[in-house]
Amino acid sequence: MCERCRSIPRERAAAVVLEERCPDWRDRDIHESSPIGRGLSLKIRQQATSYVASQYFRGQQHGVVISGARNENLERQTFADRSFDIVIALDVLEHVNLPDAVCREVWRTLRPDGLFLFTAPTYKQLVTSERRAVYTDTSVLHLAEPDYHGNPLSAEGSLVTFHYGYDLAELVAASAPFDVTVVRAVDRTRAILGDMTEVYACRVRS
Repeated sequence: MCERCRSIPRERAAAVVLEERCPDWRDRDIHESSPIGRGLSLKIRQQATSYVASQYFRGQQHGVVISGARNENLERQTFADRSFDIVIALDVLEHVNLPDAVCREVWRTLRPDGLFLFTAPTYKQLVTSERRAVYTDTSVLHLAEPDYHGNPLSAEGSLVTFHYGYDLAELVAASAPFDVTVVRAVDRTRAILGDMTEVYACRVRS
């Protein structure tokens, strides 16, 4: 973790990919899901001229602003079609119930040539992604030992629903007509080192 901006290598890798794929991002319409208030998320919030942050406040009305963020379920978003040039989700997809629905909704809200930039821990030992939990209407069905990551909205953390493997890019492309590129870098000048540095850059065909 960077002592100055508190970012981890995967987040720094995402910043590099964003600059390379969309160097004019500051002038684009951006939606970021579940920003974490540090590193790239903080930089985008401070520098982008048109930026919408969303969080998921369970049980609250969707599409309204709560505590400075718009309440959105990524699987059923209230944004209009073609609202954004860029959608960013850093370490979010491993916590959703229906990642295929998320991809379809992101694709719907992006304009032609739009960019869906996301990170998710990718386990090098997994050829096929593994589902770990399922949200039902009334409870959670655990398929593996419960695993939780940090959650800025709750001290209980966020339940991990998937451990993704190297088929993730194919799963995204099968869910929505994105062109998907996976970037994994070793960059000592930016301290992008170690495992799970994958960044997924998904482009809407123009």
